[in-house]
Amino acid sequence: MKEAKVIFDRDFVIGDVDRRLFGSFAEHLGRCVYGGIYEPEHETADENGFRGDVKELIRELGVTTIRYPGGNFVSGYDWKDGVGPKEQRPVRKELAWNVTETNQVGTNEFAALLKELDVELMMAVNLGTGTSREAGELVEYCNVPEGTWWSDKRREHGVPEPHNIRLWCLGNEMDGEWQICMHTAGEYARLCKETAKIVKWLDPAAQTVACGSCTNEIGHAPFGDWDREVLEECYDYIDYLSLHRYFNYNPKKQLAYKMYDTEADIPFFFRDLQNYLDTVIGACDFVKGKRRSEKTVNISFDEWGVITDTGAIPGGVSQEYGYASFKEMDAMIYGGILCTFLNYADRVKIACQSLLVNEGGMITTDPSGRAIRQVTFYPFQDAAKFARGKALRPSARLPLKETEHHGKQESMTVSCTYDEESGQIAVFAANCDMDEDAGLSLELRSFGEVEAVEWRELYDEDPYARNTFEDEFRVVPKRREPVRIEDGRITVVLKKHSWNVLRFRVK
Repeated sequence: MKEAKVIFDRDFVIGDVDRRLFGSFAEHLGRCVYGGIYEPEHETADENGFRGDVKELIRELGVTTIRYPGGNFVSGYDWKDGVGPKEQRPVRKELAWNVTETNQVGTNEFAALLKELDVELMMAVNLGTGTSREAGELVEYCNVPEGTWWSDKRREHGVPEPHNIRLWCLGNEMDGEWQICMHTAGEYARLCKETAKIVKWLDPAAQTVACGSCTNEIGHAPFGDWDREVLEECYDYIDYLSLHRYFNYNPKKQLAYKMYDTEADIPFFFRDLQNYLDTVIGACDFVKGKRRSEKTVNISFDEWGVITDTGAIPGGVSQEYGYASFKEMDAMIYGGILCTFLNYADRVKIACQSLLVNEGGMITTDPSGRAIRQVTFYPFQDAAKFARGKALRPSARLPLKETEHHGKQESMTVSCTYDEESGQIAVFAANCDMDEDAGLSLELRSFGEVEAVEWRELYDEDPYARNTFEDEFRVVPKRREPVRIEDGRITVVLKKHSWNVLRFRVK
């Protein structure tokens, strides 16, 4: 059996864990909104048409932030179509996903839903077909209390109090060929800068997120240079740089760029994610140093997920949309991604899993029927619930696994958080080896005397096991026997392709 040795020291702090790290993403795509979150005919629907069973699962999941309304959708979206009396809203041909948009859900409806759920709204503005002026009008509509044209329009529309949205995404994936009205780096940088100025002039408390490279996949030519050029123009006016990344291990599935990774390459995914973050953080800090700036631009990783079993194809392709039936191994990958974000907690301050419901969702709905938890629901819930306080830097010797295309890679990802106020320690570990269990020797000696609280394990012997409407609890976390602690050392065996949470308390 391969062995891993990991030490976490309470003084080796990476950074504070931002609660926005546990965000998700809702786009007008397939049945994410219509037929997912919003279904007025459903027996649990509230007076605004939102499904009560879905709302309960969102609460249970622990989502802190939701990015809306896109995504590719936003690059052709006129927000004015989605406000005012529903019976007067236009029906439009939607170009990103080649569907019909009814505009029955818009800014006010979605903002009210998130307020009810106590979830922060992260609003994206259209910088594809849209202009800086139109983005500013949306900020005025949402955040100015009263006394201006658009704030008074909001009040006429039955929303007397401003939404006070703090996070504003300035466009979406503007370097992607599939985007409606994509831009060169220079074109986008100027547009982003001028939009950010308007946003902050209208609301000095607003925080702005610029589009960074929308992927680091081989074939995406703008990667790196795009980030530097955008940052050099916009640095003084933005707070975050946005990144997106989806992982796929089925070479039969092809999207914008050639995909060749297989299941044997899964251990490389997390190294690839680290390389992506290191490159873009390096670009941020290069521009910071070049400008002699005291300001740090952090990362908003506001789209991430596993797309092997999803269906959405960007670029205006007409198709039928359903939901992703995730496998147990996908939950392991989700856990590894979350561990990676925690290990960059000093710079990754926002992250949004994609999507929340149905297509790519952690929640799946049956029209007029039930809503169930996909297996990916659970590692996200674990991180949102237990990752508190400060992220600690691991000192680790991790087992290696030969991959198909990337040589030997570490086959385990680990992270740890420590909440000094409560004394709670949470260690997260994903064993990404598809074939072998692994021993983990964990040392927490710097904390003094600690006691075990819980060991949660998500595992099924079959890595392809799924939660379905017929068997919705096939793969769920199980509590293992509490671990033994001897002289601050814990030894456990992590099963192959498993996700684990080991919780402790400082006595």
